[in-house]
Amino acid sequence: MTDTNEVRRYADAIITLIKEDQDAGQVPRGVCSWDELDDSVDTEDYLRQAELPAGTREANDLRNAVNDEVSRRLAASQGGPWGVTWTSPDGPARDIGRAIGYPTRPEAEAVGQEYLSRHGGAYQVHGS
Repeated sequence: MTDTNEVRRYADAIITLIKEDQDAGQVPRGVCSWDELDDSVDTEDYLRQAELPAGTREANDLRNAVNDEVSRRLAASQGGPWGVTWTSPDGPARDIGRAIGYPTRPEAEAVGQEYLSRHGGAYQVHGS
């Protein structure tokens, strides 16, 4: 199992490097995933610059966890994949919250719960 603090530390370093590359125009500001980032630059360079270990199963697990965390942060900076649909007690359904979505399911759930407590009806969280 990977150490959460270690994952955060490496992700912090990589996000800083990404922002520097965005300021230099090498990475689009709208990039919202590790895969999208890899379309612009060699993402292995970020892993090397952050001095992530390599060559062992544990190192591979750490790299995967760091990639996931960086992807989560990139998606959060652009909104996210989770949306909320609220259905009023009278029946009509509508999307609520941010137009660009929420970065995590718990954040979207919290918005749905708040709407439910204020207005009644029902809500559904959708996304991936």
